[in-house]
Amino acid sequence: MLESDILYTAVENLKKSIKLPIHLKDSKQKSVDAILSIGSEGRYLVEVKKEVHKSNLPNILAQLSNLQDLSLLVAETISKSTKEILFTKNISYLDMAGNCFIQNENGLYIQIDGRKSTVTNKRKHKAFNKNGIKLIYALLVEEGLINQSYANMAKAAGISKSTIGSILDDLQERKFLLKISSTKRKLSNREGLLSEWINAYNERLKPTLLRGRFRLLPNKLQKWKQLVLSEDIFWGGEPAADILTNYLSPGEWTIYSNIDKNILLKNFGLVPDPSNGNVVVYSVFWSTENNFSFDIEQSKTVHPLLVYADLLATNDSRNFETANKIYEQYLSTHFTQ
Repeated sequence: MLESDILYTAVENLKKSIKLPIHLKDSKQKSVDAILSIGSEGRYLVEVKKEVHKSNLPNILAQLSNLQDLSLLVAETISKSTKEILFTKNISYLDMAGNCFIQNENGLYIQIDGRKSTVTNKRKHKAFNKNGIKLIYALLVEEGLINQSYANMAKAAGISKSTIGSILDDLQERKFLLKISSTKRKLSNREGLLSEWINAYNERLKPTLLRGRFRLLPNKLQKWKQLVLSEDIFWGGEPAADILTNYLSPGEWTIYSNIDKNILLKNFGLVPDPSNGNVVVYSVFWSTENNFSFDIEQSKTVHPLLVYADLLATNDSRNFETANKIYEQYLSTHFTQ
């Protein structure tokens, strides 16, 4: 759906819910999609997006911060958890169904919830099934992989070579992959691809990687940074974020490893605790038998891209702030070019 269709449908649905006059006009600024006036109290610079969720919110917030006047985020869909973040940050939003939170310092306050979206279910894409998620991760970390053989791609991603063609075809159909020549390809819209990958990873692949929840004993908990990790154990999530940014004190420790569970329990002093454990162990889903940078060896963390995805899967505001720092420090240059 075109952004203009999203905007006009959202505004029309808002008009049905409030009595204040609403006027929409085009903007002469390239950085602003439109200007929306509500009554005499509100004038908003409009930013239109197709979808808004936690995985693309950091970039959107950066865009909104560049607008000098009041901004209004309009989207076809906005996830519930993202609406909560926007609300706490006093950022006005409107979705295509007419749900909104719109406010300003002049006393304007509109909040509408519960309007059902009319957006039809989208077809499933092979690029975002479990194998596709693994391959996209490998390509986002090592873009040069896209011009290597199917066999090399499959080995790096830990998937069957027979699945590569259909995944790449789907990426090309969705404009995430450009075929430059018969032998050369290039990823396109990397920022959009990252956003969709994060959602797909957290919703479809990550739950299948869960090996168990455990409790780290107090004597180990206080000195977790001093724990010696073998070459096939990596910090993810909050502990990795703390190591990479020195900004976050972990409340939950994420570990990625395929090591035998009994060895893992013994080395870490872990106790099984399925309900309230503070350590969550996931299987490694990428190939460790290559020269690609899927982890940061010196700090024993997974790649910042995976740390970023882990943090955005939570509803913790501190984790969200830290995710922003991870993006700015390690990822932004790679994904905004």
